Amino acid sequence: MKRILGILILFIVVYVATAIMASEVGADFLSGYAQKNLLRRIAPIGILGIGVAFVIITGGIDLSLGSMVCLIGVGVAWLLTQIGWPIWLVLLIALLVSAGIGWFHGALITKVNL
Repeated sequence: MKRILGILILFIVVYVATAIMASEVGADFLSGYAQKNLLRRIAPIGILGIGVAFVIITGGIDLSLGSMVCLIGVGVAWLLTQIGWPIWLVLLIALLVSAGIGWFHGALITKVNL
């Protein structure tokens, strides 16, 4: 319980420090629009973080998530801007490639004991 409380206090301190610094440079950090936008942008990273937390808690370590997010992000941007494919097809391909890489990585961990 102390550990969770410490993490919560650290989060609050970082949030308050960020709000103070943002207000000093003229940003409207505490407005409702900015808060909603912040939560909208943080949510996907939080969801990914939950998955990584399970791996770390069970004693493993997973450094591949950041690389995979970058690879898929660059691939999606390239397919949309340079190739001109429709967004539904690009998202489907991104999902399938992500699932394939995850399956391959999981197979390596379970079969080869990486």
